[in-house]
Amino acid sequence: MVLSSKVNQVESLGGMSSSGSASFSSDPFANIQLTMLLVAAVIALIAAILLFTLIVQRKKPFKGKFANWLREYLNFRSILIAGIMKFSYLFLSAFLTVMSIVVMCSGKEETVLPMILAGLALLIFGNILLRIIAEMTMAIIVMWENTSDIRLIMAKKEEPAEIKEPKNPAEPEAPVKPEVLAQTTEPQAPESQTSEPQTPAA
Repeated sequence: MVLSSKVNQVESLGGMSSSGSASFSSDPFANIQLTMLLVAAVIALIAAILLFTLIVQRKKPFKGKFANWLREYLNFRSILIAGIMKFSYLFLSAFLTVMSIVVMCSGKEETVLPMILAGLALLIFGNILLRIIAEMTMAIIVMWENTSDIRLIMAKKEEPAEIKEPKNPAEPEAPVKPEVLAQTTEPQAPESQTSEPQTPAA
């Protein structure tokens, strides 16, 4: 009896495991997630190929401002880290200053002097260290911006100069009327030269 009960328990556990695996493999939600993931990957690949071929590899600028901005952004000619770095420096500098004041004012009777010294150290050395890190980072960014500006200037110099037409071109001459043309082409009769009789000298 004990052996048969153990066999039944083992069979029931095997049936539960097989049913659980079958239910996991046939979960419709998991299949939908996998399908959506594959579709998203295919759409992202197509979008990346189109953006790379139509915008990134384009040499001539677009007519619209947004398209030109997108082209510069995707080519990493306009970077966002400069503005983010400046804002982060201002935020952290203000945070260190406020924290140093809080540390200096939070000392009790026995720890007033140590807390004041700790606050001053945080105020001075913390801001100096933060400034050094910010300057090192900004130096790299400024070098990149200067190199980008030089490249743009050289590219503009290499472009052929466009021949500009005059704003007020000369107006074409008015056609000559046929009557005037006929008058100018008619032969004129030679003038008769009349010589006055000379009076004999007395």
